[in-house]
Amino acid sequence: MTLDLACLVMNALWGFGLVLLEIGGKTRAGGIAWNAGNRDRAPDVPAWVERAGRALGNHKENFPLFATAVLVVHLAGRADRVTGIAAVVYVVARMAHALVYVAGITGVRSAAFTVGALASLVLYAKLWF
Repeated sequence: MTLDLACLVMNALWGFGLVLLEIGGKTRAGGIAWNAGNRDRAPDVPAWVERAGRALGNHKENFPLFATAVLVVHLAGRADRVTGIAAVVYVVARMAHALVYVAGITGVRSAAFTVGALASLVLYAKLWF
C-alpha cells in the first residue's frame, strides 16, 4: 500500500473519530434515552460539541476532494514521494484543524485548513506535472 492510500484510510478513520466525539458529547448532554431515540430535538450542549459538529461537517466536505486526488493519483500511477508527503501533510493538517476547531482556537484553525487545502492541490498538480 502506498503512503497516499494509507493516509486516505487514516483520514477516513479520523472522520469516524469525529463522529464519535460529536455524538459522545451530545449523548453526555442528552442521555442514553436521547441517543437511542429518534433525536427529533438536539439537546442543549456545550459550545465544544457544536464546534465538533462543525468540524465533522467540514471534514465531510473536504474528504471527497482528498479521496478523489489520492485515488486518481494512485490509479494514474503518479503516486511518489511528493504525493506521499502531501498526503501526510494533509492528514496532519486536517487533524490539527479539527482539534483546534473543537478547542475554539480560530487563527490556528484557519492556518491548518489552508495547509490541508494546499496539500490537496499538490496531489492534483501531480496529475499534470
